Amino acid sequence: MDLPPLPKIDGDTDIILDVYTHRSLRPNLVMNDDYGDTDRLAEFGDRILRLAVTYHYFSKRPMLQANEIRERSESALSNERLQGWLESYGLISKLRWAPGTDVVNSPDVRPSITTHSGAILISHQRKSNWISQLIDPAEKGIPPPHQWAPEASCIPPPQPAWNLAAQPPQPPQPSQPSSPPPPLPSEYLTTISAPSSNLVTLALVNQTAVQRGVTLEYSAGHVGPPHQPTWTVRCLVNGAEQGRGVGKSQKLAKEEAARQAWVRMGW
Repeated sequence: MDLPPLPKIDGDTDIILDVYTHRSLRPNLVMNDDYGDTDRLAEFGDRILRLAVTYHYFSKRPMLQANEIRERSESALSNERLQGWLESYGLISKLRWAPGTDVVNSPDVRPSITTHSGAILISHQRKSNWISQLIDPAEKGIPPPHQWAPEASCIPPPQPAWNLAAQPPQPPQPSQPSSPPPPLPSEYLTTISAPSSNLVTLALVNQTAVQRGVTLEYSAGHVGPPHQPTWTVRCLVNGAEQGRGVGKSQKLAKEEAARQAWVRMGW
């Protein structure tokens, strides 16, 4: 099957792990601060996938009848075609699932591809051309709907009413000579040049762990009311706790735990 290249999923490692982890290994889904959980990704991906496919056939020339758009869209998103995409892209081999779960022969393969599509669309914002080439490899790409409207920068801003009144032009004011700014204090320069753990990002910690060949895991939990939880995240390096973060969101607590692990490991 001749398919267009599969766009990569950019962003935090959490979204990549969630995409390739089957629901059978996650009976209790943990909400991510950025995208929620895999159920939300699958729902978002399914809606956008249907919209992009419908728009693809809507934009065909010569124009298709409404029933032809509906029939071709349903055929393009049939379980057989979704199964073919999963096999051609090798996505099933990357998926992790619990023993005894028959993912390959499952009658409903839609969540596997829609979760992946949702993650791609979240990280790349617009990938309608990829979907058009996926369902119709001969298609060179159809402009997305946002190109129908002119760019905002092309529309001149309205002139205020007072500009239309006859007013004498104001002569330009002579510029005053400016004195050079005072030098920065030495202690400020020292602070900038000194390494700071605040510059350590979660992505940098994860990347360094991969480069050093160590296993990095995060254990999260929260207490308090659902509308105002307090999250605690532990960063485990090769199974040993090396950092612990507490915050109002899981993301903030996870970043703090990663920074503590970075400092403690001497990276």
